[in-house]
Amino acid sequence: MKIDLSEILKGTPYENVDPSILGEAVRNVSERLKSKVVGANREKNICRKRATGKRGSYLFFCRHYFPHYFSIPFGEQQMELIHLIQSYRSTRNKDGSKNRKPVRSLVALSRGFGKSTILTLCGVLWLLLTGTWKFPILISSTLNQAKEFLRKIQEEIEDNAALSKDFPELLPKKDIKGQNVSWSDFDLVFMGGFRVIAKGWGNAIRGKRHKNFRPDALLMDDPDEEKDVESESTMRRKYRWLERAALKLGTVWGIDAILSYTTIAPNCVGEYVFNSERYKEWIRKKYQALVTDPDGTERSSWPAGAPLDLLQKERDEDPITFAQERQNDPLPEVGQKFKGLIQTWKFERPESFAGWQLALALDLSLGKTERSDFSAIVGLGLSPLGKFYELYSDIQRRRPDQIQKDFIQALQAFPWDIAGIETNGGQEHFLDGFKTRLEDWNELCSLESSELGLTLANKIIVPVIGIENGGDKIRRIEGALQVPIATGQLLLREDSKILREQFEEFPFKKKDGPDATEMAHRLIVERLGSSISFLSTEERSGAILLSQKANPTEKDSVIPEGYIAKSINQLRREQAKRRGF
Repeated sequence: MKIDLSEILKGTPYENVDPSILGEAVRNVSERLKSKVVGANREKNICRKRATGKRGSYLFFCRHYFPHYFSIPFGEQQMELIHLIQSYRSTRNKDGSKNRKPVRSLVALSRGFGKSTILTLCGVLWLLLTGTWKFPILISSTLNQAKEFLRKIQEEIEDNAALSKDFPELLPKKDIKGQNVSWSDFDLVFMGGFRVIAKGWGNAIRGKRHKNFRPDALLMDDPDEEKDVESESTMRRKYRWLERAALKLGTVWGIDAILSYTTIAPNCVGEYVFNSERYKEWIRKKYQALVTDPDGTERSSWPAGAPLDLLQKERDEDPITFAQERQNDPLPEVGQKFKGLIQTWKFERPESFAGWQLALALDLSLGKTERSDFSAIVGLGLSPLGKFYELYSDIQRRRPDQIQKDFIQALQAFPWDIAGIETNGGQEHFLDGFKTRLEDWNELCSLESSELGLTLANKIIVPVIGIENGGDKIRRIEGALQVPIATGQLLLREDSKILREQFEEFPFKKKDGPDATEMAHRLIVERLGSSISFLSTEERSGAILLSQKANPTEKDSVIPEGYIAKSINQLRREQAKRRGF
């Protein structure tokens, strides 16, 4: 529409001014006003484009809008996490095909290296602003911790002027009454049409929706508390919740996921995902604060924030905590009591156990607040040459009735001299129940039941006693077994994979196998050793000479001259009689 200036200026002091001059003046004023508006928005437009445009950079977004968090240069770990978050924006799969499948990642970063800020604050906002996600869920070990993530987001949107000015879509969404739709520490709904909620690990999570959107991303940070990893049953519930509830969210195509953690124990959720074949399709990476180059030189992966001398000092003061929280090593070798000490032997059953002392022990692990609810049956034999050999081990999860069956089977495997069952923590009832079952078994053997194929040869006359374990378990096991294992006086079977692994990981993981081994060792050293008596040479008929010397014919034998030990069978009969069998 063409404006007639002469009509507009009638009755004003400019009525008689040349219209061409007035037109030029209007154009000049318009251009000045336009330049002011463009100048004010120019920086905003450039920053938005660099941060969230088609080729927007997450690194720029962090540095430009959050300088108060990132005042020093990033290190290797931070840059790796930044690049990982950047990769989620891609709309293509690794092979270049369209319609990207859900991306799931696990990253273990060092404590204090800023992973929570990069992921749960800046990362969430950037992926919302780029349109990558519409409805992410922030998850932590507890709901309160997850709420803290949302409070940080609220604070930035309300207090960070540059952020709210350049991205007004981050402001709270209003309803028709002008009130916030939802702006709390557990649920945020934004003007841009996206939503973020907070959940604690194990909380109800199914059925969540935002308009027509289902949750499209899980950001899980520090999923464990110290008290959680002390209970194996608690950790199994946490594993199941991740697999059966959290990762089942999203569309039929699945859901994006990022799990970040710092190692606090070998059985924490992060370590479970890192080691499980179930998650082999995930991107799984671990990072260390102190890096050793191929030439042996140590360096810090974040020189600006964690100098080398500071890290080395931390390592010297508390090597175990440093290994876990800075190096993400779940089993620091400095604390592994049997690492590198274990010696094995290839099991070949001797033709005769004459001269041997054999003991079988059962660690129930029933109703204990341990990391494991495995039961362990371990048998040792002391050879005539004075070495302990692992003869039998059976370590697995099982119910009490199955434990009784397996223990009876173990009692028949070798000619044990004695067997023991741990009775700590009110477990005496198991011993009583087992003795009753053993009596029934022996009665069936006496009847020579053809239906079960039992004969008198299957009768069990091994004395079974209760073992009360007091004091600190770790010190007890270490004190009794470390020297024999280190010196090769106690050898494990080379095919006993589970028992050997438990010794190598001791005391950081399951301790049932080492506990049963220590009890079997104690039965031989204390019970059988104290029950051996000596006979004169006139009583030597049918007896077997015992010696713990490397050469039983040496003159300096510890057995007095003219005496020999009772036979193993005789000892077994006497002990069975004393025990009421």
